Amino acid sequence: MIQFQDIDLKTFLSDYWQKKPLVIRGALPDFETPVSAEELAGLSLEDEVESRIVIQHSDTDYELKKGPFSEETYETLPEENWTLLIQGMDRLVPEVTDVLNDFDFLPRWRIDDIMISYATKGGNVGPHFDHYDVFLLQAAGKRNWKLTSQDCSEDNYIQGVDLRLMQTFTVEEDYVFEKGDILYIPPKWGHHGVALDDECMTYSIGYRTYRGQELWDSFGDHLSEMGCFKDLYIDPTWPENLNPGEVTDAASEQAQTLLKSVLEDKTLLKTWFGRFATQLDQVAAQQLPEPLTEEETPDIEDFMGALQVEPGLVKDPVCRFAYAEIDGNTQLYINGAVWDSFGASAQFIAQLANQSFLTQDEIMLAGDNEGNIKLLFDLWKLQYLIFIE
Repeated sequence: MIQFQDIDLKTFLSDYWQKKPLVIRGALPDFETPVSAEELAGLSLEDEVESRIVIQHSDTDYELKKGPFSEETYETLPEENWTLLIQGMDRLVPEVTDVLNDFDFLPRWRIDDIMISYATKGGNVGPHFDHYDVFLLQAAGKRNWKLTSQDCSEDNYIQGVDLRLMQTFTVEEDYVFEKGDILYIPPKWGHHGVALDDECMTYSIGYRTYRGQELWDSFGDHLSEMGCFKDLYIDPTWPENLNPGEVTDAASEQAQTLLKSVLEDKTLLKTWFGRFATQLDQVAAQQLPEPLTEEETPDIEDFMGALQVEPGLVKDPVCRFAYAEIDGNTQLYINGAVWDSFGASAQFIAQLANQSFLTQDEIMLAGDNEGNIKLLFDLWKLQYLIFIE
């Protein structure tokens, strides 16, 4: 886990998370980036990798390029003032996925992805604010971060620029970050980071944003799929001499009562939210592994034999696992679906959702329950779990 130094975890969660920024010096003092700038550039040449390059030409003149790029792209870049950004690095490089283990003091299902940026001296993406929480880990080199809480509104954008840059940016805090330092920034805090050398690399551990409309639409979709909200609207008692064209307060209140009844169903709401929290975005869904074919799939007995000799099983980094206690049962969610647990134990379901991998010893301890093994077999056939190499 990252080292909070001057405060404890409880203070961070109560006083800083989604409230105000925090500078965490030496949060990961021994951190060494598992990918180099050259490797990032190589990934940006691939079609399935989401990449961008931002070049600053002047104070308000920024150029945005979208990948995939070519080697010629890099030959034409200036010596300074540009940044390469690669999204979803936790889905591409297992060693980057492991970085998430240092942030398990927050729910893993809240994670969006890890973006890695490499910048030459002066490189930056402009002053801006986001609608999500982010930890900015300085992985190499140095970066200057400036922060503001002012003017973080939708109308404070420079017009005619591909990036959403803040027109007014009043600096309130100013810091220099070195390798191992982390800056936490909550939603709607302006920040502007400029590379101070040609080794600057920053990991952005971003968290999902849930807008109210998104929640409402998703819940409606869940009700439709489950077919579980078929109650009828009931009229109020109509008055004599009503106005036939008027929608009365009593009528709308009847509709409100009906909607409130489903929102007050805690079991239904929790079942939906488990699906919502683990749902994959479009890019991630396209990166799911190919399941084993019928010819590639052995009998479960052969799978059990492999469990006894292999070091363990690890989750595919694209997949999202979570669980919830509902009406005395432990429900498993994977990639937006309520999952068949095959009678696996509550303890094992929780362990499977909480951990990024299971060791051979842990699997052997769970092997007394046939349902645990059936669940592992089901997920291995889909390649949501693979044997540790």
